[in-house]
Amino acid sequence: MRQIFNMSAVTSVMLFLFLSATAQDQVIDASDPTKIYTYVGGGLKYLDYTNGESMIELRATGNLGLSDTDMILFELGYGWHDGDLVPGDDSGWTNARVRWFHVVKMSYDVGSGYRGWSTQVDLQLAGALKGTDGQNVLAAGIMPTYGLNEEWNLYLSLNAVAAWDKDFKKYNGAGINIAPNFVYSTDKWWPGAQVQIMLDYKYFLSGSLDGEGDATAEVNVGGEITPTIMWDVTGQKNFKLDLTSLRRGNDTGLKNDWNIFLNVTTYF
Repeated sequence: MRQIFNMSAVTSVMLFLFLSATAQDQVIDASDPTKIYTYVGGGLKYLDYTNGESMIELRATGNLGLSDTDMILFELGYGWHDGDLVPGDDSGWTNARVRWFHVVKMSYDVGSGYRGWSTQVDLQLAGALKGTDGQNVLAAGIMPTYGLNEEWNLYLSLNAVAAWDKDFKKYNGAGINIAPNFVYSTDKWWPGAQVQIMLDYKYFLSGSLDGEGDATAEVNVGGEITPTIMWDVTGQKNFKLDLTSLRRGNDTGLKNDWNIFLNVTTYF
């Protein structure tokens, strides 16, 4: 038994060293969501609700590069709720996410103009903690990519979406999702400096959610700690369907008004 354990430990160490050496041989471009990487990350998130309550969350992320064109992303969080205006547990698992991403055609050497496109299937699952237990959303679509100049790029995500209640017992409806992501990257500010500005708009066309939807505005700033360890901070503000700010007050319930997330990621 001890020999088996020792062999397993040696194999694990050798695999880690191999992955680390592989990562050291490549230049990580964390600003490009179409690049295929394997990484693990985690960080602390603060979320503010419209009724004045809040949540602190520890969130873990992982991405597995399956091939030169395919990768799978995983996310999961555990949070602690502050406030008792809404009944429910004050701690528990928050929403989770699984996404398959496939690069169909991409020309990374194109400085300005159309570079190619990718496709994805993205499943976001409701959590158990109050305020995160809304519904399950499945999105599938394409993402054409454009180089605007040497420092700016556009990743345009276009998806069809479908939603169910948190137990998948009730179908809520289907709609569309448009999410342009403008990315600026430069080494002039600090190593690996990048800024992402994403606008996300969702509109339902059928079911009980027909005519409803929402929008978010997100800003992400990041950079390098080492060539294979990255940091980033993401701030997000949520809006109503007509792009006006959410109403606040004690009777508005647990609607995600704004949040901020500090994350550190290690690439292999």
